[in-house]
Formats: sequence, C-alpha cells, structure tokens
Amino acid sequence: METFPPVAAAIDAWKAALGADAVIDDHRALERYTRSVCATTRQVVAVLKPTSLEAVQHVVATANAHKVPLYPISCGKQWGMGSRLPVKDGAAIVDLGGMNRIIEVNAQYHYAVVEPGVTQRQLLDHIKRHDLPLMLNVTGSTSDTSLIGNAMDRGVGYFDSRAHGISNMQVVLGNGETIQTGFGHYANATTKNLYHHGIGPSLDGLFQQANFGIVTAACIDLMPKPDSHLAAIIKIDSEDKLPQLIDALGVLRTRGVFLSVAHVGNRERSYITLAPLLYEQLVQSGEPAGEATRNKAVKMLEDGGFGPWSAAIGILGTAAQIKLAKKEIRKAAGGFAKTMFLNDGLIARAKAIAGKLSFIPAVRTQLMMLRAVEPVYGFTRGDATDQSLKAVYWAAGDYERLNDPDPDQSDSGLLFCLPIIPACGETVFDVVRDTRDHFAHHGFEAAITVNLMNTKAMEGVVSLAFDRRDAAQTAKAHACIQEMEARYMEQGYPPYRVGINSMHLVVHENDPFWRTVRDLKKVLDPNGIIAPGRYNLV
Repeated sequence: METFPPVAAAIDAWKAALGADAVIDDHRALERYTRSVCATTRQVVAVLKPTSLEAVQHVVATANAHKVPLYPISCGKQWGMGSRLPVKDGAAIVDLGGMNRIIEVNAQYHYAVVEPGVTQRQLLDHIKRHDLPLMLNVTGSTSDTSLIGNAMDRGVGYFDSRAHGISNMQVVLGNGETIQTGFGHYANATTKNLYHHGIGPSLDGLFQQANFGIVTAACIDLMPKPDSHLAAIIKIDSEDKLPQLIDALGVLRTRGVFLSVAHVGNRERSYITLAPLLYEQLVQSGEPAGEATRNKAVKMLEDGGFGPWSAAIGILGTAAQIKLAKKEIRKAAGGFAKTMFLNDGLIARAKAIAGKLSFIPAVRTQLMMLRAVEPVYGFTRGDATDQSLKAVYWAAGDYERLNDPDPDQSDSGLLFCLPIIPACGETVFDVVRDTRDHFAHHGFEAAITVNLMNTKAMEGVVSLAFDRRDAAQTAKAHACIQEMEARYMEQGYPPYRVGINSMHLVVHENDPFWRTVRDLKKVLDPNGIIAPGRYNLV
C-alpha cells in the first residue's frame, strides 16, 4: 500500500506521541481490522490506539495538521453493518478499546460513567463483584460489545433504546475543542449525571449517528434491580396469527403491563439462535458431529413448538405487579397463542428435576431445550451472553467455528437492514411477507425480528447470512440488502441505522435536513477529519 507524504508525516507524529506500539501501519497487521463479516473492503492507512483523553486530543490535532481523516471505533463489533471499517477509503482507524476505565458506578442513582472501551461484560462483572442492586439494559449481541459505541449508533437493548440512556458526553470535536454535554461542563454540577439536558441547547443527540467528534467518556443509565422478574415466552403456530400477536403486545404495552422491549422473532431467527446450542449439547452427550445431528437439533425445536413466530418479554416489578402481569398476558394471548413463564426459581427447579430424571429420553430432551432457551431468558433479566454469536456461523453454514469470538476473521457473511415499522399487526404482517418474498427472489432466507420498542413503533431486525468465499453469492447478498433497504424507504419505513455501504440511501443533497448536518460539520469539524461520509454529505 502506497503511503503519501502527508500520511507518512502524520504516522511519524502519532508514533512519537503515542508510542510505536500504539500505531499499526504494517499492511499485514492491518488485515485484522480490514476483514469484515459483511465482505466489504476499505483502504486503511493506519490504526491508532490511544488510551487517554490527552492522547485522543493529540490524534485529532495531528490529523488536522496533516489532513488525514480518522474513523473512531469503540470495540469494532458492529457486525453486519461494517465492523471496524470506515465509510470511505484513506482513513486512520482510531481504536478506543484501550480506553476502558469504569470511572464511576452510582447505585443510588443507577448510572455508570465509562470510557468507550468498556464492554457489557466488564460493567456486569463490576456490578456483580461489588454486589450492587443494579441491572444493565443489555443487547442481544456478545458480552464484549461497547456500551458507548452501541448507544452512539442508537442500538436497542432488551429494555429500551440505548440512545435514551446516554448523557454527559465528553467529546473531542473535529476542530480540536473538547466539550462536555449537559451539565457536565460546569465543574461543580452535582446533577450532571442525573438530568440529561443541562441548560441551553441539548447537544447529546447531536453526536449520535454523527461525524462531528470522538466521544471519550459518557454516563450510561442503569436500572435498579427489581423485587421480582418474569420472562414470558409467547408462541404462535401459524403466521396468520402474527397480526393478532403484535396488536395484543401493543395493547399490553399501552396499558403498562410490561415496559420493556418485546422481541418477536420468526422461525428462522429462533432456529439460528437455539439450534447451535442444542447441537453442541447433543455432541457433548455423545452424538456424532455433522449434518445428521444438526438436523436432529432442528427437529427438537420443531417438536418443542417453536413455530412461525415467538415473542420474548422481560417483566420487572414487585411480586404483586408480576402476578398481575402474568394474568393479563395469559388473558391477552390465551385465545390464539401458547405462553410459557420463566423465572429463576422455576428454571432452577426444572433443571434439578430434569437432572435427576435425565435417564428418561423425553426428560433429557426437555433439559436440553431449557439450557438452549436459558441465554434468551438471561437477556430478559439483564444478563449478557456470548452464545448469540453462534447464530452468525450457524446461519452461514460455518459449523466448525461456533465458538469463534470474531466472525470478521471467518468465512461467514452477515448483513443487516433495520427499518422502523408502525406498531400495527397488519402492517407488520405485510412488511414481513414482502421481506420474505424479496429475499427468496435473491435465493436467501430472511431471519426477522420485530421488536416493540414503545406503544407506537417496532424495530425491524432483518439479517441475511451468506458464504463470503462464494463471490457470486456475496454479490447477490449485497444486492438483496441494498434493494430491500431502498424498498423500505419507498414504502415509508426508513431504517433507523444503516451500514457503511448504505449511507447513500438515506443521505441526500436535496434534503435541507442533510444540508444542515453538513453545515454543522463545517463548524465542528472544518477540515472534515472525523469519519467522512458517516451519516453526512461530507
């Protein structure tokens, strides 16, 4: 890879300031960063690994001096949306994973102040180690994903949008200034982590899905641990009942029966999530590894009633609230769906009984099913897991890598599209059918989740798996996703988040909104240093 003089001078300056070990510019070493599960390539000039605010400030100053663009990542696990890759060629990746201090955890006001390298696992371990009565709004991704990185792209957890729970951001702007949002810029403000907006314009939202600066610390909202917890698993045996299920969940959410995000997945989503866990248990119990045992795992799910669609809901509250919620959910779903309720006590008792009777084949099967469902149950009580990553490999047919922690280094391919859909059963039903037909036209199956985020809107999570070794299949996969995203736009369901290859679908020169975003960029980052092309015209 040719290195032009301004880039070479910038790299020399970064090495002098950060240390040679904190600057990667060897093309072989860069391959780990430039391989992506979405089968996209970008030219990257270097990877910079600052470990402090001062180091980030120097990185930005040097980038401005030499006009070398930067692309900040937290942990780089935005799989299916671009992973670690920038939108455009020629940037230096700023890997913030080494900035991983938990600055403060406050149990009374349930928040944590963290740096961008802090992961779900790290914060949950801290909470457990100090026996704090707190919960985290976990996502369905792996334990080692960044809290700040996910919130900055408006990721959705099992209880709320992550964007709602981040504030008091410390940001190094593209122009070199460092600001604190909310009340954070007042040195003696005791309420800087208690009230998001501060005084004057609220700037927190300005930095989410934007390219104006690098967030080096922020406050993340936590949840007080409730008296009681219950998970409801609702299954329907026919897709024709999906509108009824969606509308029933909407009514329950409107009435306050549950206040978390209801996750509703189709058969394909359920199977790629649960089948690899069953498969591994079967192999551990003595079944031969291979296709026959994989098929057996799928058959177990079919026999277990995981039909066209299943919903998972976490309910938190007092014992009385949980009891009432259980009654209301039974009443709402009783006429058309089967509902299973789980809590820690029920799972412990079931596992104890099944363990004693595991010599009975039917009981042993039920125990395996329970263990497979346990990670999903864990999400509803604020536990993160690494088990969900197996779905990436299972869906792509890369069965030998089920325990590999980084799909970017595998042959598995993964792409997402993420429309926002009205919380209306018939509308969701139409979108689902159209999505499935479109994927089938391109030769793919659509794994679909529709998540009821509030009383009005649902987040669609549509994933496509493919084999990156197959160039023709890879091209078809990208065409399928691009066309599907464009189709959602035409139907009036824009995505709330797009990958690095789809910015052109949502950002338009003739839209005054995006022209205003471009004008803000000129003020906050006049040299266009930070993440060129990311949710912006420049």
